[in-house]
Amino acid sequence: MARKVERPAPSPAVGAGDSLVELHPNITITVAGRAVTVREYGFFEGLEVAARCPGFIASLGGMCAAGTLAYARVRRLFGLHRTEVINAAAVSTGQDPEWIERLDGADAELLMSTWFGVTGSFFVHEAVQELVELQPRPLASTTPISGTASSPSSPPPASATSTSSASAPNGS
Repeated sequence: MARKVERPAPSPAVGAGDSLVELHPNITITVAGRAVTVREYGFFEGLEVAARCPGFIASLGGMCAAGTLAYARVRRLFGLHRTEVINAAAVSTGQDPEWIERLDGADAELLMSTWFGVTGSFFVHEAVQELVELQPRPLASTTPISGTASSPSSPPPASATSTSSASAPNGS
């Protein structure tokens, strides 16, 4: 008599327990004596942040297009787009924008470099999306893409010449 053999449940892949951490990396740092958790944006929250940071995203897009994207250059954008960046960091950290703006050099550097480390891929993604969407699209071509060109169309029926010859015998 046959007996049913139970299959063991498959074991999770190595590192599978860390996948949520990789998708949503929360980093807690101490800034000005305060524990601050820096987190990624949720989907809709990110759309709101992106809508409020058009200058910062456009500047990142310019760097991406020029191939000059590097943190040392991005860091300068924090000053150029100060209000956008501080407000975006406030959303990510749950801190008041005024508190972030009052931070001294070392604490501000720690917070902002951590913030961009956590959320940078989001902003670069938004910048690249804008670049792709703004690319001109080629018009549809009327020329065949491959193969040989079509032969000319047949002449109209009235212009057809007879295939029989008047001098040829009639087959009867």
